[in-house]
Amino acid sequence: MKQRVVTALIGLIIFLVPLYMGGPLFVTLVTVMAIVAFIELLRMKRLATSPLLGFVGLGMSLLLLYAGPRMDIVSNEATLLAVTVGVWLLLLVTVLSNNRYHFDTVAFILFSGAYVGLGLHFFLAARLDSGFAFVLFVLIAIWATDTGAYLFGRKFGKRPLWPKISPKKTVEGAAGGFLLALVAGLIFAWFWPPFDQLWLTTIALIIISVAGQCGDLVESALKRYYNVKDSGRMLPGHGGVLDRFDSVIFVFPIIYVVMALLT
Repeated sequence: MKQRVVTALIGLIIFLVPLYMGGPLFVTLVTVMAIVAFIELLRMKRLATSPLLGFVGLGMSLLLLYAGPRMDIVSNEATLLAVTVGVWLLLLVTVLSNNRYHFDTVAFILFSGAYVGLGLHFFLAARLDSGFAFVLFVLIAIWATDTGAYLFGRKFGKRPLWPKISPKKTVEGAAGGFLLALVAGLIFAWFWPPFDQLWLTTIALIIISVAGQCGDLVESALKRYYNVKDSGRMLPGHGGVLDRFDSVIFVFPIIYVVMALLT
């Protein structure tokens, strides 16, 4: 427990300072997160010893991370062209390796690149486009969901939420996480409202909490399928980057699209 607390405090400082500063410092932090998360996925499937596949997949993931006008780094056209070239290169590897690496390997690398690259792209875009207060609002809702699910699950948890994927998660814990996210998010919104209307803030909190728990279950399913306890060991006591930011990767694309449709 002590190790978890120390890691959490140090990690929070390292994370919040670039988040607050924004600009190149935050872009650098998210880039490092993307690289580590992608490598963790390769290790889950035991592809970390395949440098060519990893290099191409990581390059495509970073292109998706930087793509679009908000990044002002890579245009959408250049991204589409580069990703297309990357797909063809990966498909050629299946031939050149005499099917040592086959189609499902290529699919895994492509999907891993999209999962990490697109998820963190919207996280990065939200900070650069919507500002520190909005991103902090979303993060507080995510963290409140995790905390509430843990506390309510330990105290009141009886009915398993999804036993074949994550045996320790309970319906009561999920409900507690949802309620704490609403309370924490509305308190935050009282001082720094992310939207002009309260109903938009409430809808956003509902979406964040539900999507965050879905992201956590997706990561649990992934780890269970590949029979690993943690995605990595970068954060002592907490696992890897994917273990800590699975909800962030899942939430930001969803909240970005939904809020764009509603506002």
